[in-house]
Amino acid sequence: MDYELKITGSQLIFTTTSFVAEKGSMLHSGIYNRELASSLASGACIALLGFFFASHGSVTAFHFVLSIVLFVFFFLFFRRYVFIKPYLELVIDKSRAIIEILVKSALIKHRSAYPLSEIDILLDKKTFEPENQDGIRLVEKVALQHGTAIPGFGERSDFYTLELNVGSNRRVMIFSSDDIAEVNEISAKIKNFIER
Repeated sequence: MDYELKITGSQLIFTTTSFVAEKGSMLHSGIYNRELASSLASGACIALLGFFFASHGSVTAFHFVLSIVLFVFFFLFFRRYVFIKPYLELVIDKSRAIIEILVKSALIKHRSAYPLSEIDILLDKKTFEPENQDGIRLVEKVALQHGTAIPGFGERSDFYTLELNVGSNRRVMIFSSDDIAEVNEISAKIKNFIER
């Protein structure tokens, strides 16, 4: 589940990492992910420290043990604070009659607020058709030659989205999923909270 919805008194707090409707790359997510990026960044830091200590004296067993400990520390640091998955937080505060939307990633934090009376909740569907059929066939052939199958690669993708119309025909997507029942459930909970 890519979301959390909590109701406390006059506030509804909805947090999700699934707020963009995009297929992404099947190969990219399988090969290059946040853990690999954190490992590469940690390895680069250890290599730089290794060059520094090697140029200022001899390297001992203590330095090897220290490098393992530092690698783990850097990996956890990069994974937790640098290569984080962006998330959206929606706060509906009925006591103040506002809706706040916070989008947070590693370097960017964007907050906006809208009057509750001007918000409309909309459901939409976005379809992504594969564009380069020749490229898809080539990748599938190469994958099969290496004994690897890529399930779902090159297929059409449908995403159901939950959006807020915040005035002046401006829409803010707050949730996206390939499961329409999940989107309908969240939409019903938010609407029930606003209307009660």
